[in-house]
Amino acid sequence: MIRRDADLHVHTTHSDGACSPREVVVAAAQVGLAALAITDHDTVSALPDARDEAARLGVELVPGVELTCEYEGREVHLLGYFFRDHPDLTAAVDRLRAERVGRFAAMAAKLGELGLVVDLTALRRCFPRAVLGRRHLAEYLFRTKQTQTVREAFDRFLADGKPACVVKERLDAFEAIALVRAAGGVVSWAHPPFNLKLESLRTLTGAGLGAIETAGPGIQNRVGRRFRDWAEILDLVPTAGSDFHAPDRPGRRVGAVATPDADLERLRGRATGPPGPASA
Repeated sequence: MIRRDADLHVHTTHSDGACSPREVVVAAAQVGLAALAITDHDTVSALPDARDEAARLGVELVPGVELTCEYEGREVHLLGYFFRDHPDLTAAVDRLRAERVGRFAAMAAKLGELGLVVDLTALRRCFPRAVLGRRHLAEYLFRTKQTQTVREAFDRFLADGKPACVVKERLDAFEAIALVRAAGGVVSWAHPPFNLKLESLRTLTGAGLGAIETAGPGIQNRVGRRFRDWAEILDLVPTAGSDFHAPDRPGRRVGAVATPDADLERLRGRATGPPGPASA
């Protein structure tokens, strides 16, 4: 099989995905991808688990991470690629990871204060492989018939600003870019908001942003074309990925949206790659 293209936005059970690192690598191989980036939220712990399977199946494993950041007063997500082990980046993702654990416990406690029942032991049995987060609380409320739908659980209790929500810690976007670049990597803006302004993108580009996601399940074709035009203006690499979380989500299977080989090579060229062991 001649392999081509790369899915540069995939999640596993090490954050909020339903499949293990090995399983997403197998899925990438089955659809003929040449490369795969596992970009779990605020952690790189899946990369060692995926490395051997990727080597066995002939799929390039691109070191990746999706960092939770803040820019211009809103939450944004930045994707780091091709970075290597670096103590400052490791410390930052460890801090965010620890905050996620505390945030989950605090939201569960708030739900209890609101009169809802959250049995943490039962919840963990429902999602035995997952790193538990807000989505799992919403699904648990639905499964235990405390809400009519998962959407209702968010709308009434867990969405931003609702009574059981706890604000998550975010990295400053400029800090995140600096951390990934110091680790020899390159940064892409994940699923940018549809109302993104060119000047906002230009500012982060000046700070070292090297790419922007122009295709994915949350990016409409019209908006993606605008982002590609801006990428050309600002000399950013256009990236794309499925934002895979689970195999039952239409249009978001591994490889459903992919980055062409030529753009992957451009992205690789933007990584600074200092000496040291690769993270993947």
